[in-house]
Amino acid sequence: MYVEQFRLSRNFAFFRGRGTDEAHELHIHDCLEVGALLEDELEYRFGGRTYEGRPGDVFLCRPFEPHWSFAKPGGRFEQIIALFTPAAIRSLPDRGRLLAPFYAGVDVPPVIPGDAPQARAIVNAARRAMETQERAEPAWVTRQFMYLIDILLQVDDYALATQRAGAGSEPPSRAEAAEWVGLLLDCYRDPEAGEKLIQGAGVGRTLLYREFRNMTGLSPQAFINRLRVHTAMDLLRSTDEPMIELAESSGFQSLSAFNKQFRAYVGCAPREYRSRFRT
Repeated sequence: MYVEQFRLSRNFAFFRGRGTDEAHELHIHDCLEVGALLEDELEYRFGGRTYEGRPGDVFLCRPFEPHWSFAKPGGRFEQIIALFTPAAIRSLPDRGRLLAPFYAGVDVPPVIPGDAPQARAIVNAARRAMETQERAEPAWVTRQFMYLIDILLQVDDYALATQRAGAGSEPPSRAEAAEWVGLLLDCYRDPEAGEKLIQGAGVGRTLLYREFRNMTGLSPQAFINRLRVHTAMDLLRSTDEPMIELAESSGFQSLSAFNKQFRAYVGCAPREYRSRFRT
């Protein structure tokens, strides 16, 4: 397993991805990812789960989630991949809601089947985003950003439809848990983010922690730390902020806490990460 450091010139990008049946390691990266499969079939593995992909299917990948994809024996596949960081939509009013499906992994499956209307809309938006870049159309970066927002709105629509379909068999607290994720996505840099979650959830601490872990696989505090590290990685790549200021901008209350959590998630110190990326 290895960490892939994408050198994005901005906080979102579209590119064409092609693959064969050659085996390779599971890999992880810190970007959020949407893949729209265009041609041929593939197998996509998220950790220990494997999914069959057909043209028109859409795959969602969360940051730090081990995954790989390869074609069926003798085949080759093509997909359009959108990579972005939370900073890409920082200025949008509904940013927490649009990011929640990428973190609420239990209720939102990583595959949107090609026969779903949302998948068709995502594939179309991905094609247009790629074409506007390849043709160097006027203001193509802005146009791509509009297509990215369209894709995230379609993902949100599918997540909502999936949640409604399963509402009859799930406890009410599970439906609320997606809102808790969105709440933290909006306030994770606040020193009191954990307390704000407890106050805004409207349920007991024990139920909150249990349902939150069921949905995300993490405790609320671990989730907060991961988001803070994710923000720090983006700032390390894109700014020259001093470490202490960067730690504060990411939500950490001390440089020692920042260094500890960053090393735990990324496997190296922040300065080393910045140096590797710049190199």
